[in-house]
Amino acid sequence: MKKKFGFLKRAIVAALTLSVLGSSAALAATENLFGYTVVNSGYSAGLAGAISGERTAAPTTFTSSTKVTDLNGDPALFNFFQGTESRLVLRQYNYTPTAPANKILDPVASSWTPLVSPSWNAVANLHAVATKGNFLYATGYDLAKIAVVNMSSGYTQTTSYQFPTAWSAISLPSGAECHGEGLTVVGDYLYALFTVNPSGGYSVYSDSIVVKFYIDSSTGALYYINHLTVGKNAFTLDHYDNKLYVCALGGMQNAGSSNADTRLDIVDLATFTKTTVNKTASMTGDFRDISIVDANNAYVFLGNYNSSWAMDGGVYRTTVANLTSPSAWTKVSNLSNDPGYLWGIYADSNRFWFVKGNQIDIYPGLPASTSDTATKTFTPTQLGYTNGNLNSAIILAPDQTSGFAAKSASGVAKSFASQSVLAQQARKAAEEAKTGLKTVNGQRILSFN
Repeated sequence: MKKKFGFLKRAIVAALTLSVLGSSAALAATENLFGYTVVNSGYSAGLAGAISGERTAAPTTFTSSTKVTDLNGDPALFNFFQGTESRLVLRQYNYTPTAPANKILDPVASSWTPLVSPSWNAVANLHAVATKGNFLYATGYDLAKIAVVNMSSGYTQTTSYQFPTAWSAISLPSGAECHGEGLTVVGDYLYALFTVNPSGGYSVYSDSIVVKFYIDSSTGALYYINHLTVGKNAFTLDHYDNKLYVCALGGMQNAGSSNADTRLDIVDLATFTKTTVNKTASMTGDFRDISIVDANNAYVFLGNYNSSWAMDGGVYRTTVANLTSPSAWTKVSNLSNDPGYLWGIYADSNRFWFVKGNQIDIYPGLPASTSDTATKTFTPTQLGYTNGNLNSAIILAPDQTSGFAAKSASGVAKSFASQSVLAQQARKAAEEAKTGLKTVNGQRILSFN
């Protein structure tokens, strides 16, 4: 089977190929590379913006700019393709089933004026999008539905599917609460990730579930094929070389320890079977993120909060072949009592992005040891809010020419949306631990009973 590198990596390959063919001038132009949302210190107002620069330039030359203002206290960005054109969904969550209308944006444009502002009633607290042909698929944390959206008809929702009741083959305990976490399209199939709290609440998790669907390209309809279980409280669905990589915390986030059940599941799409990877006894933390550049460069982030709700752990580098052998991994970044709540990694052929608590660190190349460090850092103050908070982050893919559309149109770009929920849950838990107060404000907030 032909090797697939994921949406953003294919986009970069396309751009670099254009350079070889004589379009190097276009490639060297300043572009929007990375999207973010930040909110004020009280989580009552937010904005969206972009980090810009030349795709092959040094991070020290990168700048940031605000693109959308007057947002609420929980905005987030999601990147996708509509045909050959890169697009964004900007959503605002308000802890109710009826959220403000989404904004569809052109991330390549200098000004992010909404192209259209659709509402999708099957999605509350949008967590993931993926596209195939004319159709966009969206899932949200709160309702655990998959919405089918026709992009050629003003991004209108045409139908939706409720997990798990829409498919009789999936059986869960009565009273279980489920959450949409991730979506990925590979070929003619959509893969969806859901987490499960078997008795409701947030203190107990059962195994998460990856569901495989066949996509009817003419109607957008989904047909159930199969499903399998992965780790508890899973939240990544990264695609590389016909495999999905699923990081799972192993349960609720804890202050002072990691979860015994944390793991990485590697799902082979050719057989729809999984291989489970467990950390070594010497490693600190829960599996939190993974990013694969090529066969020789894969990065895994493990970490957990200490008793002060600061992060301990590290980032490891290995080959794809050695992902199942954690003892062979090399630590390239060490975390000890690091502050902040939003965490994630992304590596490409030119640089390494580390969403590090409450800042964005950019390395000029791929880190090979702990002596390699970031050369550019963006903080919420630099991004628009003094003493504010980083709320979401997203890699931005460039537009494709028609010659490369078939290679890229069915993927998704790296998003840290699920990490955003983990961030809010950790922040709320930390505040309650410090003040003794309990906050119950909708489904996204942990319940400590």
